[in-house]
Amino acid sequence: MTAPDPDLVAAFAEEYRAGAARLAAATDLPAAGRVIANLRAMVEAVGIAALLPPLDTAADAVAAGDADALHAAAAAMGGALDAALAPPAPPPAGRVRTLVVDDSPTMRRLLRQILAADAAFEVVAEAADGAEAIARSAETAPDLVLLDIEMPGMDGVTMLRHWALNGRGTVLVVSSATPPGSALAREVRRLGAAGVTGKPSGALSADMAERRGAALISAARRAAGLPQDAAP
Repeated sequence: MTAPDPDLVAAFAEEYRAGAARLAAATDLPAAGRVIANLRAMVEAVGIAALLPPLDTAADAVAAGDADALHAAAAAMGGALDAALAPPAPPPAGRVRTLVVDDSPTMRRLLRQILAADAAFEVVAEAADGAEAIARSAETAPDLVLLDIEMPGMDGVTMLRHWALNGRGTVLVVSSATPPGSALAREVRRLGAAGVTGKPSGALSADMAERRGAALISAARRAAGLPQDAAP
């Protein structure tokens, strides 16, 4: 995909900040809703998906008639823009610190075993749902998060909505609920996931297990910004 024109992005950023300032002081909620709709159209045109979750939060506040929540959402929009326009971080110089998030202890163990085959990765923490993942992230500052979607408590989609505002690390969704091209796969990408891959489950043979493990490693390396040839 061609990178957005820098002049277009600069003009967009100025208008986005002006819109956020209007929302931060808004008292007319229907008018604020129109501002949000205009900003959403611009965000989608420029293609900066990470800015959609703050707009969703602002739109929810307008729908609920909550001016205070709208003002709080507007205050977060500037930080989201700064983060979205910041230069991409270089690949980690050392091993990729990885957080594994899945409600199944068996699946977490399997993902650990697969990642252990590639010396580029180091699993630094595990979590059984989205809320625990947010806490573990604050403690361990992971470079990469392997995230399941269907979990009790805070599910993966809800966690991604929080992650878009203040999460740490790149998120790779590892789920059987997000087949390529599905509405859910598109939604998690819109919310900021770097990629989507299937779970390495249901293998009928050692050969198939190896292939599925290799596919996961490939997706993890891509999400972490690493070359596809695995380190010895």
